[in-house]
Amino acid sequence: MSITGGIIGGAIIGGTVGTLAAQQAAAYRPRKRRIIFVNLTTGQEVVLPVTPKEYIIDRGVNIETVNLTGFGDVHLAGDRTLFTERLEFMLPVQAYPFNDPTTVLEPFHYIDFFELTGDRKEVCRFIVSDSRTQCEVLLENLQYRQQEGTGDYYCVLTMRRHRQPNPVRLVGDEGTSFGQAATVSTPARATETPAQTAVQNHTVQAGDTLSGICRKYYGNANLYPKLAAYNGIPNPNLIYDGSVLKIPPASAL
Repeated sequence: MSITGGIIGGAIIGGTVGTLAAQQAAAYRPRKRRIIFVNLTTGQEVVLPVTPKEYIIDRGVNIETVNLTGFGDVHLAGDRTLFTERLEFMLPVQAYPFNDPTTVLEPFHYIDFFELTGDRKEVCRFIVSDSRTQCEVLLENLQYRQQEGTGDYYCVLTMRRHRQPNPVRLVGDEGTSFGQAATVSTPARATETPAQTAVQNHTVQAGDTLSGICRKYYGNANLYPKLAAYNGIPNPNLIYDGSVLKIPPASAL
């Protein structure tokens, strides 16, 4: 499958950037934006070496059309849809000026991460550093090809939004006929727990995230940057199994 976006390989000659490499620099934006993937099982983090020109996130709900006798069609909002994203990016083998400072000039450093994470069905946190985009994803497919001449690799990564199942119990199924509503029992929300008044300790387990920990203790996942600052964590998207976090009252964050 060809990869679009006007990506043309280039070369660095005599310490100056050649015409083709300049075209690459124009195609990719050497700004602060970084695309980050964190494997929530292993804790391994990779930053794409060259930031893609764009990414697209779909957000919506399923709409069902129901026809009511004597009234006509009505539209009912259902559950939230889960997006599928195809992210196109470059893995360079040369030290281009637009590479991220963390770049590893070995494409299979990144390819192995994506392939192993997908093969093991492990969940990743997908992060766009200069935006509010941060969500859990499953890696569905990776395509890559090597550019003749430069040796750089071009990839297309397909990922799907991940949502942890929240089973519900339908009461009285045997007595429910078609078209009748059943009573649904759902777990209590974390916000229903008593307010915290003292500092607690939390030992990080596999799969933990700061946002999930904040949801558990405070009922508000958006407090994770403040919890990271309270614990002196420089990267709030990366915590390690076995480490102990201090969980103060929300008012102390």
